[in-house]
Amino acid sequence: MNKRQLQALETKKRILNVALELFQEKSFSNVTVDEIIEKSQTSKGAFYNHFKSKHDIFFEKFQEVDHYYVQELEPQFHLFNSAEEKLRWFFFKQMEYIETNLGWDVIRTIYEHELNVEADSFFLIPDRPLYQILGKLCDDGKKGGEFRRDLSTPEMVNIFARTIRGILYDWGINKGAFSLQNEQRFLFDAVIKGLKT
Repeated sequence: MNKRQLQALETKKRILNVALELFQEKSFSNVTVDEIIEKSQTSKGAFYNHFKSKHDIFFEKFQEVDHYYVQELEPQFHLFNSAEEKLRWFFFKQMEYIETNLGWDVIRTIYEHELNVEADSFFLIPDRPLYQILGKLCDDGKKGGEFRRDLSTPEMVNIFARTIRGILYDWGINKGAFSLQNEQRFLFDAVIKGLKT
């Protein structure tokens, strides 16, 4: 990477971090692009060079979440003996990360945008690392005789994906009134038990 590319990357990170801090502090709807530009000490051109809108900042953050799954969580699967153990740990770490690094207002805003019929849904991108990881764990569980074989792997991944979206949506509309890390245990326990042989 040359000096100019590094500077552009630093500018993008600065805009992203400042925007997320402002969203956390004042809520998404109360923050303007001009405010993000002013606080990050950048320009309108720099902002729109990296992001089409405020909503794009969330998608950038979600890509970081996917990166976290691949770089931090997946390499630790070898510490667990079964697909079930891996899934339970993965869901705990996922919810811990979202609760700690995103917050309920960011999640609420993402869902608000996702329900816009004119926008493409980030949640429905089929080759997201999240879905690839879940698919591999489901395959491993079926091969090892842990999980049912009457459901296809894509069907099982859909069940998990809808459960993830359900708990996050509920957390968002409840304004973070419950702990994702604690609540996910009950929900995913019920789902995993339903998929076991």
